[in-house]
Amino acid sequence: MKQNRKALFILMLAILMFATLLAGCSGGTNKENETGPSQTEKTTSPENSGNEPTNAQTEDSKEPVKLKFTFWGSPQEKTAIEQATKKFTEKYPWITVDAIHIPEADYDAKITAMVAGNDSPDLGYMHGELADPWQKEGKFVNMFELLDKDDELKREDFLDYIWFKSSEDFAYGISTAGETFGLFYNKDLFDTAKQAYPPSKPEEAWDWDQFVEVAKQLTLDKNGKNASEEGFDPNNIKQYGVSFETWHGPIHATVINNEGEWITKDGKFGFSEPQATEAIQRLADLINVHHVAPSPVQMKSIPSQAVALQSKLVAMSMHGQWINLDLGAAKVNYDIGVLPKMSRSVPMGISGASVIYKSSKHLDEAWLLTKFLENPEGSLELYSGGLWMPTMTKWYTEPELIAKWAENNPAHPAGFKDAMMNNLLNNGVPNGSYYIKNFSKVNAITFSGMDEVWLGRKTAAEAMKEIEAKVQPEIQGRYDVSP
Repeated sequence: MKQNRKALFILMLAILMFATLLAGCSGGTNKENETGPSQTEKTTSPENSGNEPTNAQTEDSKEPVKLKFTFWGSPQEKTAIEQATKKFTEKYPWITVDAIHIPEADYDAKITAMVAGNDSPDLGYMHGELADPWQKEGKFVNMFELLDKDDELKREDFLDYIWFKSSEDFAYGISTAGETFGLFYNKDLFDTAKQAYPPSKPEEAWDWDQFVEVAKQLTLDKNGKNASEEGFDPNNIKQYGVSFETWHGPIHATVINNEGEWITKDGKFGFSEPQATEAIQRLADLINVHHVAPSPVQMKSIPSQAVALQSKLVAMSMHGQWINLDLGAAKVNYDIGVLPKMSRSVPMGISGASVIYKSSKHLDEAWLLTKFLENPEGSLELYSGGLWMPTMTKWYTEPELIAKWAENNPAHPAGFKDAMMNNLLNNGVPNGSYYIKNFSKVNAITFSGMDEVWLGRKTAAEAMKEIEAKVQPEIQGRYDVSP
């Protein structure tokens, strides 16, 4: 019995030891389960279903990308763009931007050479003159395809006119910014001449005769006589009442205000029609009849319209919204009125196109940069500094967003909201570069023939008839997306 008890005791002891060993082995597994899921469970948990990487994993796993972005602009614009692209890289650390500044006068030639040399940028600015023929060659991505796949934006978020479209479903570019024309003026010169400031509300706009009379009062010769006084010397003017440039933007804006067309909807050269020739002649008369504006030759000695206002060489400038950047930075005592009316006073929307090249190997990243620059939230200095106006509607309508860019800064004086911001939102019409087919040739022929008008050697009606004979064979009509 003792031997049997002893054998039983040994057997029980062995079983107890074996059970203890098993418990110790399973204890490690239980401990791991108490501190969190296993590695396998981590990758298949509901939060990460589909093996989607976390944000940290996304950034860590991104291959570095370098975007080549080309643009033009003043020294202040160059600085503003460079600051914006640096902020973009802060938000997307794996993407760096080679921001290549090219002077606007050289831009088309240099970008053409880059493309011909297989050195195309990924994205950048584009003049309408070059954008239209290149989009016909299929060089640009359809922005609508990128936008329609985007989770954050939709077409309705933008102003209506800002797309460069060859059809309702193909946008080869988006306006770099919302931009329009107004009547900038130096308040000091108005105060000295004891003249009322130009109105900022379109319903109160000066008519053309009122505008000319004020411009005469503000035009002074070397002896201090103004252009309305007897003895005024038109050959020795030290201060002009107004200035304007003679490229298609300001000229088309004036023609539109007389309800004229550049290319009519039935495919005719509208600049030879009476409404257009009257508007063009009135501009020429500012130079040659009233002697209140410098000629294009005289303007060549002045670096820019902003400098003309700042240095008090001119009292008013019929110019584009983008000079707010330079005027604000220089702390000029200026403000903005609406353009004088002929048949009406409406703001013409205009802008260079921002495009993404099909040849880019980084389309997703190029779209990210395009979105970043189009959204004032990410590049606010470009807007609050006066260079750009938004292309997104809510930045014109929501008070808290308006306050971020259009209030309490030197680049947006008191008249800006009525003369430009609200006016463009409510009354804006597009420039011909958005909708004229074969725009490059139509524009080149039209404006190469206008010098004789500005020099007073031909009337607008005479010159436009001659130009019509050259332009008409090149007219291919208007894209059906035009107004």
